[in-house]
Amino acid sequence: MSFLAGLAQIPSARMSFCTGIVIVCASCSSSTRPDTQRISLSDFAHPPAELLTDVVEMSDEILEGPTLTTEGIAIEVDGRATTAQQSEVTSKRADGTTEVDYVSPLEVARALEPGQSWPVECLVGQVNGRPVFADAFFEPIEDQIIVATAMRDRTEARRALIETVRRQFKQTVDSELIVAEAESKLSAEQQQGLFAWIKTMQEETIAERGGSRAAAEASLEAEDAQTLDEFVQQTRDVMLARRLINERIAPRTIVAWRDVEQEYARRKAEFNPQPMIIIGRIRLNVTTDAAMVTQVKESIAAGKTFSAIALELKLPDGGRWNRFDLPPEGIKGTQLGDALKERLDGLAIDAMSEPLLQPDFITWLTVMTIDQPVARSIFDREVQLQLQAELKSRRTIIERERYISTLRSRWVTDDIGEMERRLLEIAVERYWR
Repeated sequence: MSFLAGLAQIPSARMSFCTGIVIVCASCSSSTRPDTQRISLSDFAHPPAELLTDVVEMSDEILEGPTLTTEGIAIEVDGRATTAQQSEVTSKRADGTTEVDYVSPLEVARALEPGQSWPVECLVGQVNGRPVFADAFFEPIEDQIIVATAMRDRTEARRALIETVRRQFKQTVDSELIVAEAESKLSAEQQQGLFAWIKTMQEETIAERGGSRAAAEASLEAEDAQTLDEFVQQTRDVMLARRLINERIAPRTIVAWRDVEQEYARRKAEFNPQPMIIIGRIRLNVTTDAAMVTQVKESIAAGKTFSAIALELKLPDGGRWNRFDLPPEGIKGTQLGDALKERLDGLAIDAMSEPLLQPDFITWLTVMTIDQPVARSIFDREVQLQLQAELKSRRTIIERERYISTLRSRWVTDDIGEMERRLLEIAVERYWR
């Protein structure tokens, strides 16, 4: 039964309507309900004093938002007095107190040697329309360059400096090529979806890092020395590069079972290592160690083991002599001499061999231990996963370099070589001593 149909079945009910207000019928008047209070429109136009809202006046300082201040701090670096810059972001609370949102690390100006040149921030060139500035390029690798230039071998130091700059430049160009190629492959619908995704990610980042753009900026600056726009741009580029790699490179890096079998066969010795035999030896001079020779012979006659005799003689490492790979043919396949093989072949572990007599020495041997590593079959799941991961990683590197070479032939001009040369010149002028 509907609501209106239910009302129609109540004959004693009379209703009148006004805007936004339902007034009950006369049967519910104050004559029958003494505890009720009649309400008029004037009551809403002039509310009682207890319902009035208190208005709190806020100063203009609170509404202005965070304030950035920078001050100089006198410090000492390498015995020299210098000034460090430190920035602080503060904001006013509603109660008038001040809250510190972010304090930057100390920035110390680099002390230059007399006569040393230091190229200031400059535009080195552009890669796919994106500018490459010297300071921004050297910032992530500056610590590596300083370590390289501090090497004692000056030739090696200069080589390490050049190699570090070239490696960073190659990574920069390759990243820009991949991002530019990924952007060119987007359709109009995909570009709209990317724009919406970026906006959503920016809002989520702000919500996760304090709830306001100023708090998010301070958090990213303290954590990664990035602004919010730079963080969003970096995340966008990573997403585009991953998408391109998954579409263009990943299909070429599929590893089949036959590839795993061939790799296992090539590295079979690695997964099935030969056992190792540890040989013990007691070697005494028949003249200077005559008393010890007699003691050893008496211990052998008493049935003592090699380890017990070595302990009595206080031999270092318990008499351990050498360690050899044990081939399938046993002792006869080792690199030992024939005389030693004859005494060790068939000898029990920790048993004393027949003495080997030489003009000035007498020697006893023993097999101390035989280490048998666990063989790993190709049907071992961990072996299969390891080989598959290594093959896939190797092929990914090869296919990535091949694909980037193709992009270089289509996107890169001769200006790239000039940019690299300019960066090397700036690196030498700045950091080489």
